[in-house]
Amino acid sequence: MSTTPARKLDPATLTMGWLIIGMAAITTWDQWAIWSTKDDYGFGYLVPFFSAYVLYERWDTLRAYFTGERTHVSAPTSNWFLKAVTLVGFISFLTFIGGGATRAIFGTGALPTLAIAFGLVGTIFSFTFLSVKGVENAKPTSHARWAALGLVIFPAGVWIISGPFLYLVDNQIKGQLLTNVVEIVTGIMRLSGETIQANGNTIVFANNDGVGIADACSGIRSLSACIFVGAFLGAVFVEGTFPGILIRRIMMIFLSGLAAIVLNIIRNTYLAFYALNHGSSALDKDFWGIEHGGTGISFLGTVHDFAGNASMVLAFIILIACVPLVNRFGRSTPIDKNLS
Repeated sequence: MSTTPARKLDPATLTMGWLIIGMAAITTWDQWAIWSTKDDYGFGYLVPFFSAYVLYERWDTLRAYFTGERTHVSAPTSNWFLKAVTLVGFISFLTFIGGGATRAIFGTGALPTLAIAFGLVGTIFSFTFLSVKGVENAKPTSHARWAALGLVIFPAGVWIISGPFLYLVDNQIKGQLLTNVVEIVTGIMRLSGETIQANGNTIVFANNDGVGIADACSGIRSLSACIFVGAFLGAVFVEGTFPGILIRRIMMIFLSGLAAIVLNIIRNTYLAFYALNHGSSALDKDFWGIEHGGTGISFLGTVHDFAGNASMVLAFIILIACVPLVNRFGRSTPIDKNLS
């Protein structure tokens, strides 16, 4: 057994590391406003913990890159590219500072949240790439720098899902998702022989009763939550080496979004048929007819709530089941457990 003491991180790396921890705390403070006011982003409370866990799990390997104890055989990174990364890091840090100042002065909003989150991510990526050391004072190799960067993609990138996702994706597609859900559910019911019509986001039955597909039923909540879970599962459990592991992780995120959309359509179709057979008011009662808040209501909650919770649980089960399948993608040999 080797008794050689581990090398210490240099002061510049330590200082930048503590700075990034402070930046992450400010990002948490900013995004907390979204997590606490938007039901679709309740998963955001888990982001700091999941990010810290993944970073902790990979710290020994990452630290070895920062001290020059671990490397890969390849040519050093060109000077012009290092200067470009340094510039990106500097701009990212200034973007973060600007976003933080705007947030402190004017309060919450799209601009400060985007600036803070992307500033944090850009700073982490640049810092990681530039902080890799070479073995025995040699220049660090390009492969080692990219390998270290790969280790922080999830801990850094997940902050884009928990906050900016609201402004970059949510507000842009929620309306279209809702329209598509109404059209698909209506089409399925017509194929089953039911006489119905769609009036905006409301499905009207032949008996003049109807069920409305609310904004919450657009599927954006399950989409954002599933993408978060898929990204975490991909970061922790998807295995292999570059570039295969990157392809598999992207596939995991794609499957997460697909599962969320499909299950949301199934959930809304079930609720529409339930309303057709039992009346639209039955959706706000449990399966035994007790209204929400009534004495003796089932622990399953109302029919509407049960359908939503069941679809989310089923989505997570499906995503977990997809992990071994994704790990087998493109392979004909046993899995090499190397989270690079």
